[in-house]
Amino acid sequence: MKLSKQQKVFAVVLVVVLGALFIDRTYLSKGTVPAEASASSNQTASVRVPGEDQSAVGGRIPDPASQSPTVKLVKQLDMLWSEKNLDLNQARDAFSLPESWLAAVNPNFAKGTRAGDYDQGAETSFARNHQLKAVVVQDQTRCVMVDDHFLVIGQELDGFKLIEVDKDSATFEAGAKRVVLRLANDR
Repeated sequence: MKLSKQQKVFAVVLVVVLGALFIDRTYLSKGTVPAEASASSNQTASVRVPGEDQSAVGGRIPDPASQSPTVKLVKQLDMLWSEKNLDLNQARDAFSLPESWLAAVNPNFAKGTRAGDYDQGAETSFARNHQLKAVVVQDQTRCVMVDDHFLVIGQELDGFKLIEVDKDSATFEAGAKRVVLRLANDR
């Protein structure tokens, strides 16, 4: 039987790959495979389950030196979590401004108030969150489209009541606070 050139190349590549695999598995990877990934390992990796007796897992006490770094990290984090009485409701908001900055901007900012509780002004918030898209002024009918809401005079949006409609603006009121939304000038 005569082999073609392509078959000879394939056979040589196959022998080289199998040789490399054999060398890698027998000589190069000794001691680098984690205990839980090795099929021939007799040791058991353990993870602590709250409320479960951890003195013996599977009848054996696992050797700490044979555990993978991931298992060690899980155990350390679990130990830290159980030792600390962390109240997540008291955690500081990492994205809030410091009190000293808020006091500099607004002298009425009360000490001890959490930065997230600071009210920037309902009217400012309303004007920033809503856009006047259309105004209809026809005889006695006056109505507006704010965002996706169609409103007539007297109706409310987010606590603000529509009180006046002009040809290019709408006035809303909530108590003593007034907000005027104007049509965007898209030229």
